[in-house]
Amino acid sequence: MRSLMTPANLLTTLRILLVPVYLWLFSLHTWQSVALALVVFIIAAVTDLYDGRLARSRKEITQLGKFMDPLADKFLVIGALAQFGLMGLVNLWLVAIIVFRDLWVTILRVTALLGGKELKTSGNAKLKTTIQLTVIITIITFTGAHGLLRQYGYSGLIVDFAAYKVFFNILLSVAVAFTLYSWYSYLFRSNPSKV
Repeated sequence: MRSLMTPANLLTTLRILLVPVYLWLFSLHTWQSVALALVVFIIAAVTDLYDGRLARSRKEITQLGKFMDPLADKFLVIGALAQFGLMGLVNLWLVAIIVFRDLWVTILRVTALLGGKELKTSGNAKLKTTIQLTVIITIITFTGAHGLLRQYGYSGLIVDFAAYKVFFNILLSVAVAFTLYSWYSYLFRSNPSKV
């Protein structure tokens, strides 16, 4: 019997375990902790690039991996965005759209698995996740840079944080647009086996 804890599944598990570490570091809200949070988030995001490739190259694709990989992405993205919303960095209603779409897809995925079927991740969904991760990394970077400038008194370089929030909401609106497009393309395409 093939082991469920393949190297690829271990990478996916690592991504899930890094989510609370990232959230804790970002919540400390010093520029140093935000910088560390950025490193942790990037490591978690990079594991998403390699776990699937590793599973395919080693011919170790498992049902557990197929389920855990997109779920780990959702933990990472929703965790970061929800924290941004609760901290007032972005509008919560924008976050709610992404959360609702991802919960809907997760329920579909679990229902399909219980019925012995599989929902594959579409190209649009992968693009959506890439954009979401890019937006999150940008927000983390700007938040850390703002804290660094404030701590060391570079007042001439500091942009009012209200302007950052406008910028963050514009970025998140782009991610929401792609999220809605990936959802729409799933609902109205001929192959409903991909989400």
